[in-house]
Amino acid sequence: MDFFKNFNRSQEVVIDSLKTLLYRRHNDIFDRLDFEDDEIYLEPLLYSYLTQDDDIWLDSIIYGYEKNPRERIVVFSNNKGIIYIPKIGYFFTEKKEEKLFLEKCNDFFLIKDINNVAVSFNYEPIIYLDEKIELIKTQHPLFERFFINNQNIIVDVDIDEIYSKHISHFNNALQLIKDTYFEYFDLVRKAVKKIIIYEGEPYSFAAIQAHNMIFLNANDKNDTVFFLDHILHEGAHVIFNTLTYTSKAELFTVPFKTNMSDITKDINDHGELYGRFHGLFTQSNINFCMERCISKNVFKGRQYKELLGRFSSNMKRFRSGVKTFDIPWLYKEEGKLWYEFFTKRYKDLYERNKILIESFDVSNQPYIFSYEIFDKTNS
Repeated sequence: MDFFKNFNRSQEVVIDSLKTLLYRRHNDIFDRLDFEDDEIYLEPLLYSYLTQDDDIWLDSIIYGYEKNPRERIVVFSNNKGIIYIPKIGYFFTEKKEEKLFLEKCNDFFLIKDINNVAVSFNYEPIIYLDEKIELIKTQHPLFERFFINNQNIIVDVDIDEIYSKHISHFNNALQLIKDTYFEYFDLVRKAVKKIIIYEGEPYSFAAIQAHNMIFLNANDKNDTVFFLDHILHEGAHVIFNTLTYTSKAELFTVPFKTNMSDITKDINDHGELYGRFHGLFTQSNINFCMERCISKNVFKGRQYKELLGRFSSNMKRFRSGVKTFDIPWLYKEEGKLWYEFFTKRYKDLYERNKILIESFDVSNQPYIFSYEIFDKTNS
């Protein structure tokens, strides 16, 4: 599978699909947005907008992209009183979770409430990390639905206080991917346009409803090794969503949303077929890059030991995934090609590194790798 070669065309297909959906909902949309500027249609909030029904959000999402922005638009503050406008920045107010109005007069912004009374605010610009990846530094109301706990309840997470602690960790990890696995880095650069770093629930994730974006769950103890693992992982979800956007329904001989337990006949096999298949793509790239980082000795001391532990743990998960999906009747042609690629990638990695992989005990690792547990078990 030459997914590096196929990515650009796949991304064009996704963009064309988004344009079609926008036009069906607003037939004047291309009077407002440049049809030819594909960068606009990589905006994650446009995908979030199209997967909910309230048209009132559109103006605030496209305001910074418009050919001729409107003089007055409806905006919404989040639960911290912050209004985030893509391409424009952040407006910090005392009005929490309120509908407000943004105006621009003589190059100056004004915010007013529903009674047309001026609202005081402080403005802060957009933050860009390396490779022009935008770091969103507060919650957006359309993203809140993604942050759910094990009881399927929306939870509040810390974004505003955590992100600044990890800017260098993210940039350093991205540079390592660039230095060790450039062809994959090139896809990350094309696919991941924005990130949120948060602390809370759920685990790190990417979602097609906020396509071209990753959400990274980090805490004070996490550093560059953590971000290397999670950029590779969540970036892979965005990339694979793009590569299989139109073909996911044709990968398997059963519907792609089929529960895994219905296929394996194991009631403990959670998740849906397509989502679990994603995991093989993530492991194919996480482990390939980690192998190169190990061979190049990019880390020292504790970080090097953590990298070894994460590599051993990920490779054993990769092995488990390849075994689980060894179901010949499950695949149509493209699905079979993907599975054969995943299997070969696993076997090649394992043959080169089997002594290293099997030298560590990671059997007691939780879903999210714990260096403390690994170090204690392998000291």
